[in-house]
Amino acid sequence: MRTTTTAPAFTPEQTADRGALLALRLWALGGLGLLLGGYLVTAAIALIDAVDPADGVAGAYISAGFWSLHLSGLVGLAAAALPAGSMLRGARCGAVVAQYVLLAAGPVLALMD
Repeated sequence: MRTTTTAPAFTPEQTADRGALLALRLWALGGLGLLLGGYLVTAAIALIDAVDPADGVAGAYISAGFWSLHLSGLVGLAAAALPAGSMLRGARCGAVVAQYVLLAAGPVLALMD
């Protein structure tokens, strides 16, 4: 008796979902890479504000800018690292968008101080 095993064939929908998942994860990892630049820009803004002869005190907006960057990192890490079955594709896409919005909000909030 001869038995043969075949590998499971992926349907086009599953292949498209795997490609979209990989693309979203790559976008999330790219945002994590940009996060270092966001920290550097926000820190430079905070240091410029510290030597400003007007008041020299970091206000609440600088703290909010750094918190925005912290949250951006957490959201991006969740979007990149969580397994495929634990997060819907729309939620992962929303997390990546939120990551980039929070990343852009960090330096903008620091500039408002």
